[in-house]
This record gives sequence, C-alpha cells and structure tokens, in this order.
Amino acid sequence: MADRQQVVVVGGGPGLCDRIRLLGADITMVDRPAGYDPSLVPVAKRTVLSEYDDPSLIPLLRALHRETPFSAVLSLTEQGLLPAARIAEELGVPGLPAEVVARTRDKLAMRTRLRDGGFSTAACSVVRSAADVRDFAAEHGYPVIVKPRHGKGSEHVARFRRAEDVVEPPAIDDDFVAEPFFPGDEVSVEAFSSAGEHHVIAITGKITQDDDPANPFVEIGHVVPAPLGPETAAAVSAYVSAFLDVMGVTDGCTHTELRLTPSGPEVVETHTRVGGDSIPTLVRQATGYDLLDLLVDWSLRRARPRRPEPAAAGAAAIRYFTPPPGRVLDVGGVQRWQGLPGVLKLHLPLKAGDRIPPIRDSRTRVGYVLATSSSAEQAVELCRRVVAGVRIELG
Repeated sequence: MADRQQVVVVGGGPGLCDRIRLLGADITMVDRPAGYDPSLVPVAKRTVLSEYDDPSLIPLLRALHRETPFSAVLSLTEQGLLPAARIAEELGVPGLPAEVVARTRDKLAMRTRLRDGGFSTAACSVVRSAADVRDFAAEHGYPVIVKPRHGKGSEHVARFRRAEDVVEPPAIDDDFVAEPFFPGDEVSVEAFSSAGEHHVIAITGKITQDDDPANPFVEIGHVVPAPLGPETAAAVSAYVSAFLDVMGVTDGCTHTELRLTPSGPEVVETHTRVGGDSIPTLVRQATGYDLLDLLVDWSLRRARPRRPEPAAAGAAAIRYFTPPPGRVLDVGGVQRWQGLPGVLKLHLPLKAGDRIPPIRDSRTRVGYVLATSSSAEQAVELCRRVVAGVRIELG
C-alpha cells in the first residue's frame, strides 16, 4: 500500500480537513492555543498548538518533514494564510511564495505592486491622523476611503465625502491607509488557479448596509451569480485573470473584491482563500463547483478543474438579519420558514434576554437565511421574504 500523504493545515477548518481525509491523507493541524477547534483534534494525526510566529514552530515541522514528508501546507483562515506560505517555503513544499501572499494581505503593498506593474494608477497612502487624510484628499479628491492596512470583515472602514467629515482614525494595532472611493456596484470573484491558469468559478453580487451612514460597507447579503450582463461578466473575468497574473498568484483559491466603476472594474482587495459568509456554499449550489474540492484535489493530486454536473438550483443567496440594537424580548416566525422550499438554512441564534449590538462589521451580525432558486432575483427575494417574516421584538 502506498504511503499516506501528509498535509499541514494551519488554522483548522472542518470542511477542509474533511476533504483531506476523504483523499486518504493524514493531517498535522497547526493552530493557536486560544483559537483552535477542539473537534478537529481527533481527526488530525497530530495537533500542534503554537502561536504562528513562535520561532520553534518551523524547526518542529522540519523535523516531522524529515520523517514523513509533507505534500502540502494549506490554510483557509485569514490569519493563517501567510504563516502557511512561510512554512511551505521553509520546508520546500509546493505553494504560493510567501512574498505573493504577503502582498495580498497588505493593501499598501498590493497597490504598489499594481502601480509598478502598470495595472492600476489608484493612489494609496498610510495615514495616521485626520490631517493626513485631509492631505491625501487634497491631492486625490473626495470621497476617500480609510481602512486598516491589513483589515478584513469591513472592520473600521470609513468613507469621508468632504474635509469637515474627517475624523481621527481609531486606535488599533494596525496602520490605516487612504484610497480614493470607487463608485459602482460591488462584486467578488471566486476563482481557482492551477499552474498559472485562472478559472473564474463564479461572480458574487453584494448587498451592503447602504442605509446606515455610519457603517455602509458592512455586507448583509450575497447572491451567486451576480446580476450582470454577459459582456460585463466577461470583462470582470478578464480583469481578474490579469490582476492575478500581476499579483503573482499561480495556484489555489482566490476571493477578489471589485467595484464596477463607470470606467471599468477596479480591485478593492484580494485574498488567497475562499470567500467567507458561506460563499462557497452559494457557489456550489449555483454552479456545481466545490471550491474546497478544487483546492484539495489540486494540492494533493494535481487535478485541474473539470466541468461539474449542472447545478439544480442555478442561483443561491444569503441575507443577514440586521435588527436595530436593543435587548431581545421575543423571537417568532423562525419555525414558520424552516424547511420552506428553497430555504437551505435559517440560522438565528437569538433568545429572550440577548443584547443586539449595532451592526458595525461582519462579526456583529446576528443570523442569516440561505436560499436557492432558479434565478438570482428569485433567490434574493426569497431571502428578503424570510427576513421580513421573522419577528424580533426588542425592549
């Protein structure tokens, strides 16, 4: 019997680990002591609890690699992406170079790469004060977006339309960057790359919290496919393929967020992982492609994407509940909508006595409904009906 393949998984992930095991490989899980998933310990061959920057981690993995060589080092968690790339590089295991992953995690480095590669002229600058933001806007114009240099999940993102709106950036453990605001609809592109060949698997439409002036960029819904015409979809796909080339991405999953400006697509940020917010589930329901299957099959077997069986639904959407802040008195209607044709999942873990915070980022949302239908419009409408039909009484 052939030796079993050995895979390092940084940051856990039950879906990823399940697929690795289905291919008959053993898992060495590396995760931080404060954040690991205890349910994954029994499925791993070994678990290493360590901070990702612990200087003893690489020597430990190198010793294991000498005994039973690792075939791949994988991660789907934002904080684990760069450590995984560094581990693979140190061990000589195939994977994206750490330099490539690092510039996807750093918004200033991304903009610098795009400018140097002649791909985009969009400005970007580190700002440490309101005065810095005003200076940036004086040169590049309003509106201006200010966000953490290594941020995620719409946290601490602010848009300033004029000089008198600008406030001091909050005190966090990161730099802030200022960029021009790109007008237009927002989409994300879910792609998979193999040996430098890019496959656009799906384009996801975004629903943002536009009616909340304090937190307008929090994503409260997604739909696959995005409601785009064929010419626009083709332009987006070509743009993202060229963007990934410039960034140096050759392998694996990517989740790239764009604005469709009047002059064409403009990248906002990219990640060398699948999208969050159940986007892989939406993609699987709408297209038949399983992004995690693609990643594991390529990493362990070098299997390139093949056309899947036609998806039954054709479209899928997710919508988050966004009630106003307050104390929950009662929740009603959840059972009424559970199991409705097209409703795949209704998750609303609220109970009497819970306090709902203001919806400031992806972590403060309180629940969601995930639905499928034959068209994007119908899937979005079904989600809207369910959200409207659930009663959350606040006191």
